[in-house]
Amino acid sequence: MAQPVLSHEALMARFQARFDSDAFEQIVSSYLSPALAVARQILSDHALAEDAVQESFLRVIRKRDQYTCGSPFSCWFYAIVRNVCVDMLRQRARQKELMEEIAARDELNRPPTDSPDVPNMLDVLAHGERDVLELRIVHGLGFRDVAAALGISEEAAKKRAQRALRRLRAKTCDLESLPGKSCLPAIRHCR
Repeated sequence: MAQPVLSHEALMARFQARFDSDAFEQIVSSYLSPALAVARQILSDHALAEDAVQESFLRVIRKRDQYTCGSPFSCWFYAIVRNVCVDMLRQRARQKELMEEIAARDELNRPPTDSPDVPNMLDVLAHGERDVLELRIVHGLGFRDVAAALGISEEAAKKRAQRALRRLRAKTCDLESLPGKSCLPAIRHCR
C-alpha cells in the first residue's frame, strides 16, 4: 500500500515531533534544487550557494522548534536561506575589508589591530609568512623585532612580509568581487 503524500508542513510537523529522518529527507529532496537557485541568485557563486543551502538545512534541524505548525513551511525555509546568504555576503565583505586594510599598509607601521578577525584572515598564509604578519600586525612589532623573534634577518622578515601581502591580495582577488568593488589596490613594498 502506497503511503499518502504529505504536505511540507505535515512533514515538518513529523520532523519536529519525532525527529523523523524520512520526513526531513523528503523536505530536502523537495527544496534542494529551488534553494540552490535562490542562493545562486543572491550570492552569484555556485560553491557559496551550495554552502549556504547546506547551512540552511542545518538551521532547519537546529531551529526546528521555531517553526510554527500550520504556517507555510516554504516561507519559513526561504527566509532561512535568504538570511544565510546575507550573512555570507556580510562575512565576505568583512573579510575583503580586512584584506584590503592589511594589504594597503605601507610598511605596516600602524599600531596593532584589535580586530579579532585579522588572525583568521592570516590563516590562508604559509606558516612563516603568517608569523611575520601576525607579529607585525597583531602584535605591532618592528621588522627588527620580528626578525629577532623568528631568528631570521631583518631583510628576510621584510621579504616574507612582501610575499605574504601579495598572497593576501591574490586571495582577495580570488574571492568573487562584490558589486561595485574591485580587487585590492597594488601592494606597496615593505621597506
